[in-house]
Amino acid sequence: DVAFTWIEREPEAQSLVREIEALGRKALAVRCDVTQEADVVACVAGTVKALGSLDILVSNAGIQRPQPITDMSVADWDRMMAVHLRGAFLVSREAAKYMMPRKRGWMIFTCSQLGYIGRERYTAYSAAKAGLIVFMRSLAKELAPHGILVNGVSPGLVDTGFDPLPEEVKVAHAQSLPLKRLGTPEDMTSGYVFLASDEARYYCGQLLHPNGGEIMP
Repeated sequence: DVAFTWIEREPEAQSLVREIEALGRKALAVRCDVTQEADVVACVAGTVKALGSLDILVSNAGIQRPQPITDMSVADWDRMMAVHLRGAFLVSREAAKYMMPRKRGWMIFTCSQLGYIGRERYTAYSAAKAGLIVFMRSLAKELAPHGILVNGVSPGLVDTGFDPLPEEVKVAHAQSLPLKRLGTPEDMTSGYVFLASDEARYYCGQLLHPNGGEIMP
């Protein structure tokens, strides 16, 4: 059974609910701005009430906006930090409240290779993702004694269809990779499924790196 959040594209959210229900599972689509404490508290509580428990958290909300540093406003910077860092803090805090008494749970954070290497015009995004990596590792140490496994996935450039990059930039980037292609959402899913399973029982504070070979940490 799956609950997921959305903030835009409600028709797509409802379509996903129908897809999940067609597989014989329950689905819950919750409108939630992860930067707003009240939204997150209500979302997590509502999920537990509707589905009966909370076993796995995937903290996946993110935004991306390339900007020269001289064009970036304080509001731009703060929004980037709020979505990636405050959002991760709020959802994990609320999820932990339900997981800790049960001594069982999985948390998976979507990080980024730019949290390691940075990129020009992505200074705010790269800084936020670097902070998220250290947050994830710190949380892994804190929650491991409570039976909660905290790990992350750190993708390279993924062709989601929603990114703002021009096609020629994506083609050039793909050709720079050892695998000569961009990642797809389907390339990412196996890592999340693995980290959310008992097969990952000895993974704690680790990152998987599906990035086509761009970086090899």
